[in-house]
Amino acid sequence: MPPFVPVPSRLTFPRRACACRRASSRWEPVSPAPQGPPTSGGPARWNSSVRTVHWLRLALAFAVSALTVPAAPPRQIPIDPLKQLVLDTRVIAQADNARLVLGTPAKDPRNPLLPADRPWENATNNLYPNVLWDEQEQVFKLWYKDVLADKDVIAQMDRPSTVHDVGWYLLYATSKDGVTWQKPALGLHRFAGSDATNIVARDTPNAGVFKDPHDPDPARRYKMVYDVGLGKLRTRVSADGIHWGEPREVNGFSPQHGDTHNNAFWDPRLGKYVWFTKLYLGERLVARFESDDFVNWRNSGMVLRSTVEEGRNSQTYCLPVFPYANLYLGYVMMYNVGKGRTVDCELAWSHDGVRWQRVAPGTPFLPRGAAGTYDSQCIYAQSGPAIEQDGQLQIYYGGSDFPHTGWKRHCLFSLARLRVDGFAGYEPVAADRTAVLTSSRLRLASDRLAVSVDAARGRLDLEVLDERNQPLGRAPPVTGDVTDHPIDLDLRPWQGRTVRLRFTLTGARLYAFRGATLEETTLPETKPAPLPRVAAKPEPRRLGFDRDVEGWKGTDRIEHHSAGGAAGGYVTAHRGKALNPILTSVADAKVSPLTGDWPDLLGGDSATLTWRARTRHAGTLRLDLFAQEAQWTYETGQTEPGSWQSHQVTLRYDWTDAQAEAAGWRRAQNAFSWRETLRHIGRLALAFAPAEPAVEQSLDLDELEVRGR
Repeated sequence: MPPFVPVPSRLTFPRRACACRRASSRWEPVSPAPQGPPTSGGPARWNSSVRTVHWLRLALAFAVSALTVPAAPPRQIPIDPLKQLVLDTRVIAQADNARLVLGTPAKDPRNPLLPADRPWENATNNLYPNVLWDEQEQVFKLWYKDVLADKDVIAQMDRPSTVHDVGWYLLYATSKDGVTWQKPALGLHRFAGSDATNIVARDTPNAGVFKDPHDPDPARRYKMVYDVGLGKLRTRVSADGIHWGEPREVNGFSPQHGDTHNNAFWDPRLGKYVWFTKLYLGERLVARFESDDFVNWRNSGMVLRSTVEEGRNSQTYCLPVFPYANLYLGYVMMYNVGKGRTVDCELAWSHDGVRWQRVAPGTPFLPRGAAGTYDSQCIYAQSGPAIEQDGQLQIYYGGSDFPHTGWKRHCLFSLARLRVDGFAGYEPVAADRTAVLTSSRLRLASDRLAVSVDAARGRLDLEVLDERNQPLGRAPPVTGDVTDHPIDLDLRPWQGRTVRLRFTLTGARLYAFRGATLEETTLPETKPAPLPRVAAKPEPRRLGFDRDVEGWKGTDRIEHHSAGGAAGGYVTAHRGKALNPILTSVADAKVSPLTGDWPDLLGGDSATLTWRARTRHAGTLRLDLFAQEAQWTYETGQTEPGSWQSHQVTLRYDWTDAQAEAAGWRRAQNAFSWRETLRHIGRLALAFAPAEPAVEQSLDLDELEVRGR
């Protein structure tokens, strides 16, 4: 696109000098017919005036031309194994005076782009937009969610039907430029007696749609994933994304999966289909599945969740994922249950699609609008491949001015733009000093490097280093705001060798570079925060149950006994046949002396738990440590019925997860790390599993003690 030439707010020309004629599809200036010199000023002044007007006319014509040149066609950004985004924690080994900051998408001033203006658009709810730039047809395509929440609207459906007591449509729209959208009258599904609707499917809650270039069968070119309730996931296929086949049940999901923006795609790097959905275990978590045939799915387990500090106040609601560069990016919608039920859109990344990290936890990537605006309460970002036009990524989303509660709310289709590769970048912490980034070990795969950097007000300097960090070559400085800008340094002498790159940023921000691959592709070990250096406290945290139950509860019921325990009073948990009796403390530090940061509460570098237990039957005793509602479990072995037995387990605060598991602890699929758990103990639980079912089961507990060592 030609550079923009600003047009003055007012230009004054002699009238004849402004004459224009229409030439093809644009206006061109016409030289005025000579009229002779003016009455004063002489020929020299006349000639000077004509020359000035001529150049002004040319400048104006160039400006108009620059403004009317058609935009470059959009394109789907392909996978690039040689591009390294610096947000990837594997890429930068050392950062001095440098911080990673999120990019800043700019919302289109014309937002929202698509009103909910059809009679069947009763509640576009969370919208769940699925966006595709179809390069074969040269058109943008959008599939979006519609809920029929009102009974009188449901009644106008052709053959009214409901899921979760509301009606469901999947709607379709198209655009040539990505800004002006049409809702075609497709004639497929009738509403209120008319088939002039943009409805392409019905009874398809929470749908994700994608185009599959891998499938050799053109009748299966488009694929849909959705659910009709937790554990009830479905697929459909289509030749054109408009006419959809019958639902098909799929295998591999559990009753805890679904009920979110399901999204899937064919991953050419893995040679598999991948599907992201929700895992619900008392809170919203993200799950991933993969498949070879789009029918039988294998569970990768929980791949993303909120932090232990956030707890259930902010939960990972959904994660639309797309390949980008040599990794995967995702827009993670954080449902702020404890903060007004708003929804924020954050950014996450993964090197393998299984282990995910939020780039800036708690900071929106695509912020909600100001109070009173159409997107002030909730943001739901698109599913679909990355789309670029004129150096800008087109990021579509739904914006809502109503919190995430109830069915009846609208979420309106909108657009934000971001420079290519600009998801997050490194910049100096102190603006008056340079930032220095040293890469991990790289293998040069090209004879040239390229960088994506904003150095419009500064510069970037690049050095190539050997494995001992000795300079091999230095490139001339890079200035300007550039994407995939080639570095003027011949790398052929070192091509194929292992090197490091050193970037020096002066008033600049580095987003990415290309031309090299990582020598070490696994994630670096996360360095945990150092544990507090506290001497072991002389007094243990103790529960004797002599006076009352001390805040403990039984799953069915708990009974307190003032005498007859191992030493005074004790408590009993009762539970019915074939169920494990469970005793649990409360997650309240005001009530339970066991709740809190154990390394700080107990001191030392480890803790020893002891307790006395009695059962009526032989079986196995289990201890659970909870942070929030996720636990680590330890089985203490077989119990002998009828008498009080002592039990003991010692654990270290600084174990890695692998070390804790080697010591006999078992991690729940939604558990936090071992260290995070011990820093945020909420409650303890004891459970008894009898070797054989009994009519009445019970578990007695007395003299529980936790001591730091």
